[in-house]
Amino acid sequence: MARKPGSTKIEAPRGTILSIIKAVDILKLFIDERKPLGITEFAEKLKLPKTTVMGIAKTLAGVSFLEKDPLSDKYRLGPMLLQLGLKYVSNTEIITIAKVWMERLCLKFQLTVNTGILVGNNVVLVFSASPDNEFLTFPKSGTWIPSHTTCIGKALLANLEHDRLMNILENYQFTRMTDHTITGRDAFLKELDKVRRDGLSFDNEENFIGMAGIGAPIYNHTARVIAAVAITGNAEKLNARRNEIIEEIRSTSREVSAQLGYLQDGGR
Repeated sequence: MARKPGSTKIEAPRGTILSIIKAVDILKLFIDERKPLGITEFAEKLKLPKTTVMGIAKTLAGVSFLEKDPLSDKYRLGPMLLQLGLKYVSNTEIITIAKVWMERLCLKFQLTVNTGILVGNNVVLVFSASPDNEFLTFPKSGTWIPSHTTCIGKALLANLEHDRLMNILENYQFTRMTDHTITGRDAFLKELDKVRRDGLSFDNEENFIGMAGIGAPIYNHTARVIAAVAITGNAEKLNARRNEIIEEIRSTSREVSAQLGYLQDGGR
């Protein structure tokens, strides 16, 4: 299927069912949208008649792919997509391979270990392992996390193709979470340059004061970064074993990538 430049809509090849393509286009809007959307918004974003959108949205809601808010009459993603997403994640090779390594890191350092991927322009956690004695609330699997304040987000963005990275950052909101948050595009691009050079990413209390993290990318057999892993937790506890954690996160990145077929030429 082809995609017109600057468009979120998919051009359907001959023989496909256009109404299904339009339904997919509606669902794909939620990749980059966090808030519920109404019929008018669907129609404007996709350049479709309201009557067409209304019928498709009603059908999607009827099969639980969308969910309608009775107060606002706007739509959000429905529970069926969550079930399908969880099934996809549980069957994904990266989870099968990485799970043992993540749990090993969690057990060794008694800190939370997360694995995340890029979905559209957003970062989503697909696996999270937390120590039994963890008393803080951490993001769990399926959680959307900021790109500019987290190890996983930085590792993923640093390894994107230049054009896609620029497209994401064009209208990116560098929300200040703490006094340590990077809030400018130029400063963030410098940070990503450092991540590329070092093969490591850091959260220096940028998302929560007192919380830090160290992350690294995971490559597949085509040498493309498909995920990132990070150890996060109490900043004092993490920094006390910083060098050891860096060594282990590098090792884990190499091992998981190798099991996914990545052939490293010289290593980091």
